[in-house]
Amino acid sequence: MLSEYAVEPAAIGSDWRTFKDLIDRFGADKGRLISRLPAKWERKVIQAAREAGVPDVRMTDIVERLRDSKHKVVDFNRTYDHDADWLGNALREHANRPFKAIICDAGRTACAEAMQPDDCSDGHPLFGAVTSCDVIRTADEIAGALYTITAVSKEVDIVDPFFDLRPTEGNYLAPLVCLLARLAGGFGSSKAIRIHFRDHNSRPPPALLARDGAAQVKGLLPPGYCLELYAWSQIRGGEDFHDRFVLTDLGGIMIGAGLSADGPTESAAFTLLNFEHSQGIRRRFADGSTAYARAGSAVRIRDDGSTELF
Repeated sequence: MLSEYAVEPAAIGSDWRTFKDLIDRFGADKGRLISRLPAKWERKVIQAAREAGVPDVRMTDIVERLRDSKHKVVDFNRTYDHDADWLGNALREHANRPFKAIICDAGRTACAEAMQPDDCSDGHPLFGAVTSCDVIRTADEIAGALYTITAVSKEVDIVDPFFDLRPTEGNYLAPLVCLLARLAGGFGSSKAIRIHFRDHNSRPPPALLARDGAAQVKGLLPPGYCLELYAWSQIRGGEDFHDRFVLTDLGGIMIGAGLSADGPTESAAFTLLNFEHSQGIRRRFADGSTAYARAGSAVRIRDDGSTELF
């Protein structure tokens, strides 16, 4: 559901109005992310604005908007050769792993996927984005829909009140295994994947969950990854724990029917969430939450198979 765009710093930074209009069109909630090309992309945008003579009052606005756009400019593990120009780097990376589009100045359209800032409208085939869709409930389709946002995020929270690793309680394990396989072979960085579910009397105790969970994901966690399992109970008079989400530091997805792989004849609605809304929901499942209460110890499963209750 998310697409990666290479955006030339000079193309977005040389004009304040262009910058303002374009930066607001990006973010996980918009279905578009700016690739961090180069690593100090924001600095290059500021440099381009200064070289173009953008007035000081507008410069202040650009700097502030960039500071508030950390969730829009994302590290996709691209390489950058500082001896080559920006477009040369973008075209090389595009050949290795294609961007949805390369946004650059007029006259520098060097491939079919290149476009100018003025062309960045929802109606353009290279800029249109899907923010809500039905996903077939197979392990591969679910993992594919979740891969990009989980790969590029630093923090991942999977929320499904009915999540259960026991095969008698639904096929939640297969999509998780498929997602871990994609992450192992992809471009993401190491992280904790936190899974939050609703507590009830038939749940196994944490020690048993740690033992069985470690066996089920043995050898599947990519190096540096860990899996954390949290049980939560509802607070009397508080929030109902029913909705399903995949939430990250970049944004989130609301999932209709759930994350179990129930077969190719069923689908679940996946909808991108507004950034601020997604972060508010994440706080419901953080330490100090007043929406729900932690139930018992959480379980941590490391990539070497070791476990910890905490």
